[in-house]
Amino acid sequence: MSATPPLTAAQFAVWADFVLAYTRTMRLVEGRLRSSVRLTWAQYDVLYNLHSHVEGRMSVGELSKSLLYSSGSASNLIRSMVTAGLVERSVSTHDRRVSVVALTGLGRETAETATSQVLEVVGAEFAAKLGETELPAVADFLRRIRSADSGLREPPYELPAQLAPR
Repeated sequence: MSATPPLTAAQFAVWADFVLAYTRTMRLVEGRLRSSVRLTWAQYDVLYNLHSHVEGRMSVGELSKSLLYSSGSASNLIRSMVTAGLVERSVSTHDRRVSVVALTGLGRETAETATSQVLEVVGAEFAAKLGETELPAVADFLRRIRSADSGLREPPYELPAQLAPR
């Protein structure tokens, strides 16, 4: 068994900058979500996943896998969102043991408003700082890291047309 080579100081610095840049951007995104539509990132992630799903609904199991949450954590989050009127939960018509989650009208409207807010922050704080010549190398690097985990979402990541920036 071969040992993983140690990090160089330069590699460690890049990793630390990556973590701090992610943290800063996510703080700004969540701050905007909280102030504009009163959502946490976790709640937005549920709305986004449901809104972008082909059927517009997902089982709790599918949703928890997509969110990378345990089914118990996803169930608690969904329960709070049902109470807020953002999603509705029902029993699957194919398997009565399975709960299905779908957006309500308020949830769809909130997802669309929230997505425009997320895109605005990400555009200003991430995309505007990433040069066109850097984009392919950064995309390739991040794709290699993401693809090492088969449990993570895979492309395409296109936003539904009605959510794209105007």
